[in-house]
Amino acid sequence: MSGDALCVGVCMIDWDSGVCLGCGRTADEINGVPVAPPPPALKADDAAVPLPANVAAELGEGSD
Repeated sequence: MSGDALCVGVCMIDWDSGVCLGCGRTADEINGVPVAPPPPALKADDAAVPLPANVAAELGEGSD
């Protein structure tokens, strides 16, 4: 959610859920704390990346 467009001037945080009862935003959203984006989903070809040499030497290459 962006900016104060959702603010209705009734800031009452329900600390059990962490959401403002007035606008529905979290305290972090209200205070402007950046929220990290979710990590990208792995694709099937991402799993084929070989292990670094030092890790492969210690653990082995694994199986297909």
